[in-house]
Amino acid sequence: MEKNVIVANNLTFNYEESSEGISDINFSINEGDVILLTGNSGCGKSTLLKCLNGLIPTVTEGELSGELSINGDSYSELKMHQINKIIGSVFQNPRSQFFTENTTAELVFPMENYGYEKADMQKRLEELQGTFGIHQLMNRNIYTLSSGERQMIALSSAVSMNQKILLFDEPSANLDYGNAMLLGKVIKEMRNNGYTIIVADHRFFYLNGIIDKVLFLDKGKLKLYDSEDEFKSSGYDTRSFNIFSLDIPFRKRIDYESVVASMKNVSFKNILEDINLELHKGEVTVLVGPNGAGKTTLAKLLCKTYRPTSGTVDTDELPFFIMQDPDYQLFGTSVINELTLVKNDIESIKNCLDNLGLLPYRHKHPFDLSGGQKQRLQIAMATLCEKPLIIFDEPTSGLDVYSMHNVVAEILKLKEKSGVLVISHDYEFIRHVADRVVFLDEGTIKKDFVLTKDSLSDLNNNFKHMQEERCNEKVED
Repeated sequence: MEKNVIVANNLTFNYEESSEGISDINFSINEGDVILLTGNSGCGKSTLLKCLNGLIPTVTEGELSGELSINGDSYSELKMHQINKIIGSVFQNPRSQFFTENTTAELVFPMENYGYEKADMQKRLEELQGTFGIHQLMNRNIYTLSSGERQMIALSSAVSMNQKILLFDEPSANLDYGNAMLLGKVIKEMRNNGYTIIVADHRFFYLNGIIDKVLFLDKGKLKLYDSEDEFKSSGYDTRSFNIFSLDIPFRKRIDYESVVASMKNVSFKNILEDINLELHKGEVTVLVGPNGAGKTTLAKLLCKTYRPTSGTVDTDELPFFIMQDPDYQLFGTSVINELTLVKNDIESIKNCLDNLGLLPYRHKHPFDLSGGQKQRLQIAMATLCEKPLIIFDEPTSGLDVYSMHNVVAEILKLKEKSGVLVISHDYEFIRHVADRVVFLDEGTIKKDFVLTKDSLSDLNNNFKHMQEERCNEKVED
């Protein structure tokens, strides 16, 4: 007989001074289910997750009504420390949930707080390394890791006390293809061992074939699909379950204009070695490679944030760099004020916001936006700036299919007046936007090719190589 572990009846939550939230949510989740929670950016996914992990109403203020229970107990009767021993959570931004600077210390931190014996902590630490393939990340400074590597530490920490219910908020956003497929493999194995897993994500190729139920949110309202096949046949335009089957036309190769930046024989510490690269006006170059390959470091060298250990970096002027974490470069008091810091032209700003679906939020504080909305605000900043080279670091992490296509359109406009360098793990996005692909691995450029029908196999093989490297590792309970 199936056991309900989480049940929601008429669950409703509205934030203070805002009509946004979730309304009349009803569902039940069985033990051992893998649940996909999805919907367009800002639809209420993170709000529902905060209800499930107890942050609402304990931390986040607003009006909560309806009933929510876990293992037969009402959430209203449970303390936060009791919920934490049942549910593990991974937030959209892993930095926001770290308590230490050392990876090993971070993994044992929850167990220390609950008084685990040292021998038990050591045993569990070894299990986590085997499960998530993070041996090489042990005893490292968290803030020297790539975003994808930090994501893997956050995932491991979320189950450090063997929580049997796991909540993941956009877990694939910063993972390369290999690590995303490894995550899918781990989730499948956990389901086989009795874990209940709820994944909020826009990208779900790594969950193909293992989803039991889909919770689809649209403007705070829930549509429930009782199987993966039912969701696939629903007619909703979503991210692809089979990314390598995409039929996307290739753009005609042209002779590109002037060089806007170059790197000649550039090396940096033990991260990059002998990098030679030219970027052109009118061309979108996508930099791909596994987590930790040095992609963001290369971008920072172009921006003169770092000085090369050897070699030369030449740019017409400093590039405009859109960071992977929006919170690092949002300073305005409202969305529209943020963009006046880039260009003081209200009409142009409003047109840009309208194109990106942000015009209704123009008076909101940037930090009150969802992760996907913040990402689009950064795209607007790049659209309005006038620089010969614009660099994007993972511009589509956390974006639904509609927002992704809007970003593609804006980047294709940008290349008419600038050179564009994009760092991305998002295969769908790469196929839509790339003129050229540069594959970086182990600190060197392994491949540099124009994306055509004939060279598509090079792109596919590089992605599949990442999967083979990660998923051939043993996955343990």
